[in-house]
Parts: sequence; C-alpha cells; structure tokens
Amino acid sequence: MILLVLAAALGSCKKAIKKAQEEVAETLIVKAITDGRWTVTVYSDGVTDYKSEFDGYEFQFKTDRTVDAIRNTVTESTGTWNEDKVNIAIIADYPSTSAATLQRLDGNWKLKDSNWTWVKAQQTINGQLVTLELRKK
Repeated sequence: MILLVLAAALGSCKKAIKKAQEEVAETLIVKAITDGRWTVTVYSDGVTDYKSEFDGYEFQFKTDRTVDAIRNTVTESTGTWNEDKVNIAIIADYPSTSAATLQRLDGNWKLKDSNWTWVKAQQTINGQLVTLELRKK
C-alpha cells in the first residue's frame, strides 16, 4: 500500500516538474520575442519580393499579445499576435484599417527555423508559399 502511495506521489511530482519546465520555456520564448524590436528582412512569395515595402518599419511585440508597427519612430498601427504551441506557429492580425503592407503579416505563420535574434516562418496565401524572415534590431 505504501508503495502505491509513493508511486502516485512520484508520478505527480514528475508531472509538476514537467509543467514547471514548460512554463519556464514559454516565459523565455515570450521574453525573446518581446525584448527588443524586429525588422522584416525577407518577405517573398517565391515570385515577388515584397521586402522593400517593409523598409522603415520596426515591430515591437508585447507581453499582452499586441504588436506595434513603428515607422519613423511613430506607431502606425497596433495588431495582435499569439503563439500556437501545437503547430509551432505565430498567429498575427492587423486591423483592416492598417496599411496593406501590414496586413500582409496577417495569418498563421508556421515557424521553420529560429534563434534568439532571427526567425523564419512560412504560410500559404492564395496558393503561394510565402516566406517571412524577421531579425531583432
């Protein structure tokens, strides 16, 4: 009987430790995203390179899951972002009143590669595979 109680307690401890590790990892990832501003270094659908449309923009992701599009030191628009842990993606949305350039960032961006200062993501838009790369400034 004592062994069953100990086994149950150990199982609960392992689950608690795993949950704590996941929370720490999530906190570090959110800190990496929200600590500093990002610029678009690649935005292409494989045919057309739209990167120049993003020249002058910086993006400040915030812990409240908003993101400011800053151009020439002025916040031009505020959108939202959220992580999709299951599909390893970032979901972004700018208001319909935002510039068309900012609305290009809307959607479910599947993360393909990243580190603390750079991210590559892709999504399919109107049948075209679009690649987005961001670099921390």
